[in-house]
This record gives sequence, structure tokens and C-alpha cells, in this order.
Amino acid sequence: MCARPKEILYRNDKIRLTTTEIREGKTAARVTSGTEFLIQNEQGSRNVTVSLPSCNDVGYSGSFPILNLAYNLALQDLKANRSADGLLKAGAVWDSVWTRDIAYAAMLGADVAEPDATRCSLKSRVQDGVIVQDTGTGGGWPISTDRVVWALGAWASYLISGGEEWLTYCIDVIKKTLDQDAAVLRCTPLVPGETSFLDWREQSYPAGMSPVEIGNSYAFSTNLLHYSCRCVLGRMLREAGRADEAEVYEKQADELEQEIEKVFWMPRAWHYGMFCTSDGVLDPRVDSLGTALAVLSGITKKRGLRILYALPRSSYGTPVFAPYKRDVKGAYHNRAIWPFVEAFVMLAHAKERDTKGVEFGMASLLRAALMNGSNKENLHAQDGQAGTTLQNSDSQLWSAAGMLSFFYRCLLGLQVEDGKVLFNPCIPRSVGGEHRFTNVRIRDMVLNVTVEGSGEEVKSFQVENLDAPDGISLDAKGVFEVHIIMDSRGRKAGADSATAFTKAREDLGEPQWLNCDSRTLRWESMPGAASYRVYANGMPLRIVHRCIIHPIITPRTFYRVFRMQAIAPSGACSPGLKYEYVAPGARRVLQPLLVGENAEYSVDHNQAWLDTRPCTRELVYEKLECISGMYGIRFLYCNASASLRDGDTCALRELCVDGVSVGVVAFPHNTEANDWESYTLTALIPLRLSKGTHTFSLRYSPICRNGNGGVNQCMVRHLELTRLR
Repeated sequence: MCARPKEILYRNDKIRLTTTEIREGKTAARVTSGTEFLIQNEQGSRNVTVSLPSCNDVGYSGSFPILNLAYNLALQDLKANRSADGLLKAGAVWDSVWTRDIAYAAMLGADVAEPDATRCSLKSRVQDGVIVQDTGTGGGWPISTDRVVWALGAWASYLISGGEEWLTYCIDVIKKTLDQDAAVLRCTPLVPGETSFLDWREQSYPAGMSPVEIGNSYAFSTNLLHYSCRCVLGRMLREAGRADEAEVYEKQADELEQEIEKVFWMPRAWHYGMFCTSDGVLDPRVDSLGTALAVLSGITKKRGLRILYALPRSSYGTPVFAPYKRDVKGAYHNRAIWPFVEAFVMLAHAKERDTKGVEFGMASLLRAALMNGSNKENLHAQDGQAGTTLQNSDSQLWSAAGMLSFFYRCLLGLQVEDGKVLFNPCIPRSVGGEHRFTNVRIRDMVLNVTVEGSGEEVKSFQVENLDAPDGISLDAKGVFEVHIIMDSRGRKAGADSATAFTKAREDLGEPQWLNCDSRTLRWESMPGAASYRVYANGMPLRIVHRCIIHPIITPRTFYRVFRMQAIAPSGACSPGLKYEYVAPGARRVLQPLLVGENAEYSVDHNQAWLDTRPCTRELVYEKLECISGMYGIRFLYCNASASLRDGDTCALRELCVDGVSVGVVAFPHNTEANDWESYTLTALIPLRLSKGTHTFSLRYSPICRNGNGGVNQCMVRHLELTRLR
């Protein structure tokens, strides 16, 4: 296949991409042969050698040397993650399989390039019949709740490789996982929990938000995963001939879609908010992965392209969220580009048939990999470097899969749906030419596909020299030659003349309260703020221009949560700062009395150690006499099993009132490991109590099994009962 002459494929204010080179100032990566490229910078130069695919691999060759090398590098990095037992670990510095990493990688391209290892890796993230939640804020599940992304990876694997046994297995796993979530999480129907993959809380959440608050909030990206999980489960059940069961989950998906639209959509900003607090205040930042998943899922309807062009970008790619946190200088999630997120954004552009957006994603992915000699984990969004982030890895699994997604999902346009293999390429004019894919294995067929031209409309589609406009049946067996010719004249009007990308910027910072009391709320002045919006229990109370407000407190006001956001002249907002008001006499404190399997032992010094042994399985509190009304219950506790940031040892206990279970209480890590002297309050659980005397207890039961499955411990002190209304 003849190489194209050296010509510019993409250029912006920082980078220039040609058929054989990507250059940024004095730094360049240049193709020197079919298996080598040279990286040059001010520190010197180094050669990178890339192996060619084996005869059993999916192969690619085309008119552009730089694309040929980038494909082979991605395939090499993907294979470098194969462990001795045939699993795909998350990256060179991540020596294990991660649920979200393998699931997202499967959706992007690992399902095509490494189908067997992908399926085995997905299976390894199932324990006792449920999906394993990756470690995360406060000790993982149920503070982190994005494990349902496994369903999307499992469905991608089924579409490519098939298998009735796999389908049945996946249905059982997903149903059991959703049942466990339903028993523990308090869904509205929005599902609480932190944002998917953004699990360094100090990087992505306001400094004042504890793991308790994060676990009690609602993340846009995570709720999209739960929506998509239910859609996928419905498809699986219909595929298995279980239509009645499918309708149950499809109805849940419809309800969740409506709630997502109601809570997260910000019409003036033309994007969805990043997360919503438990009291109903929306964080105004934009989450790029969530945005891409929304477009790909179809919930954005006809707004998809405009939503994508509202995504803030840097010259090097799409930051994972924006605005950046001004008060956090290090880059990992904050101020960072993650190639796998870039890939999903690119695929969302492809779904909208927008070759300009695909071209931007292509350039970002090529630069990230070739300038570093490997598909890195992340890059600093403001300087484009991998070495200036807080943590990084070579051969990052989902980054390599993200690169492959450009080839499989954009240049090849591979889709499997409605019982057919379809090809719907979306090829920028700059890389219009010939693209040849060999040994593409879909179930019982092997496809060798040649794509010619550019654009987003297929002009001609032939299988074995015969027109096949309806695609190839999934029941087909054998080896087939496929020839596709694109028609750039069919491009959608306005696709290449869409509004320029918004530039990513910093936020206003995080304000602080000053000397608040029952009559006055005060806060520090924020540089760049033109006004301040105050909320009461999630409802807008007032917009003021001074740093003071007199809230409405009546004799019947028992409890209120106030939040304040600083607002810039542009309309950009700071995160919401929380202040909790409790009226005098509205809060009661109950001390723990007895502990044990049947609460037979006395509690010493008003605190009890809880773990899974029989002698600690139940904690009973003092009795309380109260009038009828709505109350909020929470516990003072400490869980120092691991750090605030990660782990899988969030403790769980059933809350019982008068001997009857009313739900599960989460006790996430609230301090650093082994600091058993720091106490905080659990999330407030609303409960209606009748007039009379009540008993309260915490109980360990099978429903309280946490992500660790073994260590499930915390120290508990008093119970707080607050009158709400």
C-alpha cells in the first residue's frame, strides 16, 4: 500500500501532525521506518521500536505511516498487559485487573483485539456472584458505585464473541449486583455514589466534602452507567427470550433517564452538571466522560453535537472535567487529559457524524502516545506533559484500547446490532485514503476489510464483490472480503463549521464561611465573583452581592442545610459551600448501651468496637421517647481501616428501629489509616417516628457484606436524632 506524501493532517496553536511526524515546538516524534519512530526533545533523542502484529492478530495498514505505527504501538501496549494467567492488567504500574478499566477497555477495542483475555478479565472481577467494586473514596462500595460498568463491557464482549453460556452468566451476575445495590443504596431513583473513575476525592470534589457526603451525593457519570446497565440487561434478557423480565429493567432505565434529565441538565450552559449533593444542589462543572456516555447512550436526543462542542478543551485534548479546581495545583484528575476519556469523546463525535471532532480526538490520542513512546495513563492538560502529573503509567490498558477505538470504531466503523455486523465509518478528510483491516474475528467469521475515501456516509458496501447494504448476518461463517467506499459529499450540513471548542479554565476557588449563627450567614469575599447564590435545603433562596445574608429562620424551622455558590460575571460558579443549621432543642443524643450478638455485653466509655465477630454484631442504644414527626438519624463513628482516598473496607450495618430494619448505614473511611481517634458523623437517614418510646440498634447481617468481604469494622459512639419537621 503506497504511503501518502508528507502533508499536514492536523494543526492548532501547539501541535502539528503530518503523515510521518507530530511536532510541538522543539519536541517531535518522527516515523523512521515501518517499525520505528524517533522522539526528539531538548533532553536528547531516543528510538522506539514497535513490533508488528502476529498472523493471529487483527492487523491494520493504510496510507499514513504515522497511523500504521500508532496502531501497532497500541496493540503492543495492550498485549504488554497480559498476565501469565491470561488476564489484562490495568497498566505497567497496575499489576492487577480493575473492573472499570477492563470494562471501558472492552467497550473501546479490547473486545476486538483480545477477545479471550477480555472475557477472562471480566470474569475475574466477579466474586460470590456479584461484580467487584474497585477501591475508591472512603473504602469503595457503597461510596463508589460504578461497578455496573462491567455490564457494558460484558455486552461488548457478547456482541463480538457471542455465546449463550456467557449471556446467561452475565444476566445472573448483573441481576444479583443490582439486587445488592437496591438493598443497600438509597435510590431516588438516582443512584448515590462518587463519579466514575474520578476517585481521588481531593482532585475532583470540593475540599469540604467528606467521603460520607460523596457517598450520599449523586454523580452524573455513575448514574449514566446505571441507566446504561439496565438498558443492556434488558437487551440481554430479550436476547435470551425473557421479554417479561426485560421490561422490568427497561422501565427502571426509563425512570432513571427522566430523573437524570431533570436533575443534571443545565440548559443555559448546554451541559450536564457533574454531581448533585444530597440536599439537591448541582455542581456546575462538566464531566467529559459523563458527557460522552450521555451522547453515546442516546439520552441527549438531538442535542448531542451542541453538547459536545460545549465541552471545554485544551490544545492537547479534552480535560476530564472543567473548570479546573483553582485551589488544587497537582494534576491527576484535576487539570488532566486521560486518553481513554478522549477516546469516548471522539466516539461521541463519530456517533454524531462529526468528522471535525473525530479529527481533534485523533490528534490528541496520537500526540499522547507517540510523544511519550507509550499509551500513557494521563497528561497535564495545561502543558501536555505526562511527566508533570502526580502519577502515571506506561501501556495503560484503557489508553491503548482508546487508541484502537479510533481504528475500529472510526476508520472501520465496526458495529454489531440487530443480529448484523455493520460498518459505519466516520473518517476525517485529512486521513481520507485507504485503510486495510485483516483478521477481524466476529463470532464464527473472519473479515478482511478495505475502506477507501473519507466522510461519514457509506457510498458502496460490498461483501465478496456483492452489494450488501444490510450488513452481514451474525450467523455467517467463514472468511469474507469486505470493500467499503466512503462519500465525503454526503457529509451533514454544518458538521465542519460547528462552533469552536470552548477553552478550559480554572474555577473561582472554594469560599469559606465566617462566623455563622442562627440569624446571619457570612462568608469570605471571592476574587472574581460578581454575586453569590444561597440555597436552603436545595432550593434557591436568594442572590446577593454582599458576603452576608439573613436566612429565613422561623420558630418551626428545626433543621436546614444552606449552601452558597460564588458566581462570576460569565456565569461560572464555585462549588457549593455547606452550612448546617440545627435549632436549639431539635437534636437529641443517645449513648450506646449494649453490644454482642444479642447485645448481652455492656459498652465501656460510651463507645463500641464493631466487626464481624459474634461478640460485636449488635449495638443497642438508649431508649428514646419522642413526639411524632420526621427525624434524621446519624452516628458518630471512626473507620481508620485505610485512607480517605481508597480501599475496600467501608463498614456496613443495618439500622433497626424497634427491632425492624429500616435500611443500611455506611461507615466509610473518615480519616487516614490507623488514626482511630478522629470521629465524624454518618450520612443523615430520614425517618418518620410515631409518638412514643423507641429503641435503636445497629446489627451486622449478611446484607452488610462490604467490598472486602472480610474486614468490616469501625468504632461507634453516640446516635444523633435531629428533628427535621
